[in-house]
Formats: sequence, structure tokens, C-alpha cells
Amino acid sequence: MKNNPSGKIEFEQLQFKEPLSEIGSFLDFAEKEVSSEVIELSKFKNENNRKHLQKLVYVNLVNRFDYLIDKLLLWFCTNNKELRDEVLSSVANEYISKKDVFEYFLLKDQSAEIITENIKDLARLRQLKERHSAKIHKIEKLIKVSNIDIPRVNYSNGKIYQKCKTNKTIPNTIHGYSDYLYSRRNSIVHGDGTNYTNNDYDKIKDLYKVRLPKSFKLQLSSIRTAANFYKDLIEIFKKHFVKLG
Repeated sequence: MKNNPSGKIEFEQLQFKEPLSEIGSFLDFAEKEVSSEVIELSKFKNENNRKHLQKLVYVNLVNRFDYLIDKLLLWFCTNNKELRDEVLSSVANEYISKKDVFEYFLLKDQSAEIITENIKDLARLRQLKERHSAKIHKIEKLIKVSNIDIPRVNYSNGKIYQKCKTNKTIPNTIHGYSDYLYSRRNSIVHGDGTNYTNNDYDKIKDLYKVRLPKSFKLQLSSIRTAANFYKDLIEIFKKHFVKLG
């Protein structure tokens, strides 16, 4: 896969077209739609209405990113032997009859599609239910992203750098920051939207060794920093996909 002078990716290797297309769609969403929504929200005079709507925008952004991660994992589970073997290990001791094998062969062109969907269903039962940061980590390993465990995220704006100073209250590794953003989403969806759920609070403190405050205040800047982080991380993914080509 090569870059042309304009910087646009040419899909010379068609096997990467699907994940790169999904990545492009998310980047467009985060850059255009989310930015536009933040601008519109900043014009609201009724603070209660703005607070309610900005929570919806934040949750939608986090959900769209998580959906992208799931789509990439589903693509990898059928296009990457390492992840495919992991997925299929859950049924390694199961057997099918000769009758079933013959019927699959008789389906001809449909058989590959059916088997692919069955593999994806297995991935949905296990790999897609893992912790948010664990799914990100899995993709990073598959596309060979380095420096994944060192502090890299500027917590004040969400930008990812080669290295940052460790933060004592907010995790600023890529995995820690992704869990931090997702835990706020969980509080809005499953909790009171002000305090972290007990499970997320304990997990983040234990995994990332930070003094996370028990409560948070979601602001318009929270949406901007989340969008910055997701865009930077997906740009890293895109760059490594291109290297794979």
C-alpha cells in the first residue's frame, strides 16, 4: 500500500480497504460532526439543556469509537491468523459430523461467508466483551504499535505524544486514558453522570496507580479532549495499517 503525493491512501492491497474505510469514516465523524456539535452547544443559553445535550454528544463519541474498535477486531478475527487462532481456541474441542462438512462443501461460494460469520459470532461472545483498553491493546499488538505502556497522553487536551510526564490523578498511558474516558461514559449511561461507578473507580485506581477523584464534571472541553485523543490514536492505527501493506 502506498501514499500518493496528496497524502491520500491508495488501496492497492484490497485486504486493507475495509478497516481503513472504517477508520476514515470515524475520523470524518470526530473532525466534522463532533466539532460542529460542540460549536452549537457553546451557543446554548440554557445551561441545563446544554449539560444534558453535551452528555449525549460525549456518549455518542465514545460509543462510536468503541464500535470502530469492535469492527476492527471483527476484521482481524478472520484476516489475521493470530487472532483467528485465539477465537477458534474456544471451539477447538468441538467436532462436527461428516454430514455437516459435506453440506458446507455443497454450499460452495456461500460456505466461506457462513464460516466467516460464525467466527465473528465467536469473537462477539468473548473478544468484544473484554475491557475497553484490552480491546485497544489487542489491536496495537496486531499492528505492532510501540510505546503503548508509557505516559503519552496530555490529559488537559487529549493529545498523544511520544512521551509525557506521569499524572498522579488521571492515567495518561493510552490504555489508562481510554479506560478513563470510557468510565465517564459508563457513569452517564449506567450511573448518576457525576460519580464513577464503583467497578470502574476501583479498576482504574488498581490498574494505573492514580488517585482518581470519585466524581467528575463533564464540560464541553471534555468532548474536545476525548475527540483529540481518539483522533490521534486512530491516526496511529492508520499509519501502522499502511506499514502492514
